[in-house]
Amino acid sequence: MYAYRVLWSLALLALAAAWAAPDFGRWYPYGTALDLAQSQGRVVMVYFHSPHCPYCDQMNTFVLSDPQVSRFLEDRFVVASVDTETPEGQELSRRYRVPGTPTFVFLVFRKGAWEEVGRFFGSRPRAQFLSELRQICAKGGACE
Repeated sequence: MYAYRVLWSLALLALAAAWAAPDFGRWYPYGTALDLAQSQGRVVMVYFHSPHCPYCDQMNTFVLSDPQVSRFLEDRFVVASVDTETPEGQELSRRYRVPGTPTFVFLVFRKGAWEEVGRFFGSRPRAQFLSELRQICAKGGACE
């Protein structure tokens, strides 16, 4: 009976640790992404998209879902997903002067404030996107 209690306790502790660890493979709401990036010292990639945007579909299907791109994002960034057709998305689009979708805005927390370290607008091939991510990563200090 004691052995079962010990095993059960260890299983619960392992589960709690898994819940506590951030999952950088998922995309977060804007505010949650900022909090997580600040606490973990990562660059935030704010992905502005629309459900009716064919170029967003193109990025989702051929670029963002690519294992190499996904792994790079997971290793170095926190991704904030912002639907520009929601009230919050419209407000954030105005704040960041988003010209259309897809737009990617990159933020780093420095000296007590969020600083924009880069942005991309429009769809692009996987190799180009990965190259640009590496440049942003270096500029944001997340590749050191």
